[in-house]
Amino acid sequence: MKETKNYNLWFEPNNDYVYFEHDEIGDDHAGGMWFNNKTLVDYDGVFELPKEIIEYMEKEGYNMDDAKDLDD
Repeated sequence: MKETKNYNLWFEPNNDYVYFEHDEIGDDHAGGMWFNNKTLVDYDGVFELPKEIIEYMEKEGYNMDDAKDLDD
């Protein structure tokens, strides 16, 4: 398990799936992310991935472009 300020993240051994949940709200604010070669291909459980999770995953070397509004 890895931790950010507000979330706990669990990585599958091959790193192609990551489950996350809020450390206080729990699975009421949780979801999953699927990766192909460390590139985000899908996520569920939340309408938008929290910025905190996107930033953490990018620091870990994951491409999170599909979770960001690139028009900003």
